[in-house]
Amino acid sequence: MEDILLFFKENSNFAIPILMFSAVAIIGGIAYYYSNKKIMLREFKKSRKKPINRIQENEYAKIIGKAKHVNEPLEAPLSGRKCVYYHVIVEVKGDKSWRRIINDEKHQDFFIESNSEMAIIKMSSLQKSMKRFYLVKDYKEKSGFRNDAPEKLEGYLKYHNKKSTGLLGINKTIRYTEGIIELNEAIAVKGIAQWKILKEPIEGYSYSKILTVIGTKKEKLLVTDEPKAMLRVEEKL
Repeated sequence: MEDILLFFKENSNFAIPILMFSAVAIIGGIAYYYSNKKIMLREFKKSRKKPINRIQENEYAKIIGKAKHVNEPLEAPLSGRKCVYYHVIVEVKGDKSWRRIINDEKHQDFFIESNSEMAIIKMSSLQKSMKRFYLVKDYKEKSGFRNDAPEKLEGYLKYHNKKSTGLLGINKTIRYTEGIIELNEAIAVKGIAQWKILKEPIEGYSYSKILTVIGTKKEKLLVTDEPKAMLRVEEKL
């Protein structure tokens, strides 16, 4: 130990920067490993996808299929696309870093269709601690110097009591990202299976009961449109 301390003392000019770089790299690696995306991909990798009609009651099951709306679809606020879930993040550039000023999420219950079978993904009744989502941010915009925010973005900022300009009307540097689960988009879902008797028929669905997918604090409902989730599923089959 004394030799190590002596080495750093005699070579402090380059040893300290190396230590600092190593610490940053380790922290970054840990943050990446425990990121929402990586946690979900690891969980999806644990089990095979399954046909809906073969899923058992209370099974923590994985389904790959296409998103279908149950009620009137949502409209994504930036792109105007029809969807069942959207997540918008707006950040403004500060002196040294970006600062988040809007974190806007909205979702509804929806169907997932796989091989002409359907299950319903229950979102509205679940607490935040019982579900986990990762959406690819596939719509991006920027506004700033010599680039005024379009009317739609300006209206969105105003709705959230924000402005695209600062003192003297100078444009702030702002970036906008939006991720959605679009109608008929391929998604991966994992959750606890519960078979429910239908009290009323569903248009286009001829069975008397339907699979409902929920989550708990221990076994969360997972939903993503990340392509890697679909690829990893296929590789295990």
